[in-house]
Amino acid sequence: MSVSRPYAECLAAPLPWIVWAVASVGLAVSGPFGSYQTVALPERLLVWSALVAITLGLGLALRVWFASVGLRDLKRGAGLALVVAGVLTLPIWWLMQLAFGPEAPSALEVAPALFCAGLGLSSVRLGARPQPAPDGQPRLLQRMEPQLRGALISMTVRDHYVDVVTSAGLSSLLLRFSDAMDETEGVPGAQVHRSHWVAWSAVTGTEREPGKLFLLLSDGSRIPVSRAHRAKLEERGLV
Repeated sequence: MSVSRPYAECLAAPLPWIVWAVASVGLAVSGPFGSYQTVALPERLLVWSALVAITLGLGLALRVWFASVGLRDLKRGAGLALVVAGVLTLPIWWLMQLAFGPEAPSALEVAPALFCAGLGLSSVRLGARPQPAPDGQPRLLQRMEPQLRGALISMTVRDHYVDVVTSAGLSSLLLRFSDAMDETEGVPGAQVHRSHWVAWSAVTGTEREPGKLFLLLSDGSRIPVSRAHRAKLEERGLV
């Protein structure tokens, strides 16, 4: 399955662009690896902006790919930093050779720098995770646009996304279904199908077809219930 859409979603977020701008300016001003003495500031800004953009772009591509193939532990932290350093050291070292000539650092100097950069980016991402929402709202709502933070109704898996329906509208979030369900704490609800979760307060009734059972929700949608989850409805007296 293509990962182009999740990658585009990452690039649409403000965090990578903020990191790129701050890192580019910081490196251009400080002039590491001897570039302060040998390269003028405008040229340093141009070179470091390009190098940081390449590093961030490829690092995000690796993270999205890890998510698409289920390598959850490599999406963040030291695992991602190690892979980024291993994959990008030689290409970035070669580009720095072109940019800085004899003053360029060795590959042994580039590798730990990339590893530290990967750890730093992971730390920023972890710090930007949703915090507990105020007024007893689930943390999941913090991932959504403020105008869409209504009462939770349902969630549905779609490719790498989770479509979250609230009383204020629909939002598509790039995260695992299990993580989305973990962030609904405080809202009574349950998974009723491999690809569906519902809030009990949104259930208005049930509907049967030969061999099939559906939940009717307050937004007018109809959610299928798998046999493995029908006991949950029986416990609540819905069937």
